[in-house]
Amino acid sequence: MANYDGQNPYYGGGGGGGSSPVVLPTARKSPPAKGNATIRPVTIKQVLGASQVHQDSDFQIDGHDINQIMLVGSVHNHTASATNVSYEIGDGTGYVDVRLWLDSADDEAGKMSGIEQDKYVCILGTIKSFNNKRHVSATHIRPITDHNEVYHHFLKALYVSLSLRNPGGAIAPGPRAEGGDYAAPAANGGPDSSAWAHLPPLHKKIMEVVSREDSDDGMHVSSLTRAVSSGSGEDAMEAIEYLMGEGLLFSTIDDLHVKAV
Repeated sequence: MANYDGQNPYYGGGGGGGSSPVVLPTARKSPPAKGNATIRPVTIKQVLGASQVHQDSDFQIDGHDINQIMLVGSVHNHTASATNVSYEIGDGTGYVDVRLWLDSADDEAGKMSGIEQDKYVCILGTIKSFNNKRHVSATHIRPITDHNEVYHHFLKALYVSLSLRNPGGAIAPGPRAEGGDYAAPAANGGPDSSAWAHLPPLHKKIMEVVSREDSDDGMHVSSLTRAVSSGSGEDAMEAIEYLMGEGLLFSTIDDLHVKAV
């Protein structure tokens, strides 16, 4: 970077007596917009709903410019050519085409290793639009071997989105209700389960249990699944993922602690 304190060597200052400098420096460039260099976890629904002020501007989600994104989804279809591989990726919120560009046949073998039909993958890339159709230009795709990463990604995507929409922080739930009936409305401004009457029984029970947790750290998802499910817990995890996608739950100290909004 050029030195602007008067000691720039390109000006030949301090000697030579030349009539003109060797080269003129270009104007100082403005720093990139804050947050542009970060990698933002997103859902496909957010990718498809991203907006642009004009055709050449950065895409925006929640009113903030984005550049690199992280996306998690399962592979539904793929096609390969000499220059790129195109995947159709779905994550439960929608479907989007993801294109990975190749440099050589060896590059194709390396970049496609472990990526299989109906398997989950993690994608890094940027949102693009061509012929009014949205797609993701991927810089890296890797297979996911631990399914917990899928849940963690949705938790992170929701946490970031809620943080940007509500910079002041989420409103903590009211005091713990008296009595042992989770379905009973709490007195003195506590959580009111009638607000979740439209939810399926398991989803409603999760909201009732989490809302009674008065710790600032929230409730660990493993404790929550044990409290509401007697099976493998997969049904409870799917319900938690749905509630986070609806904005009814949010993560607190890490991706494994949740609290009711």
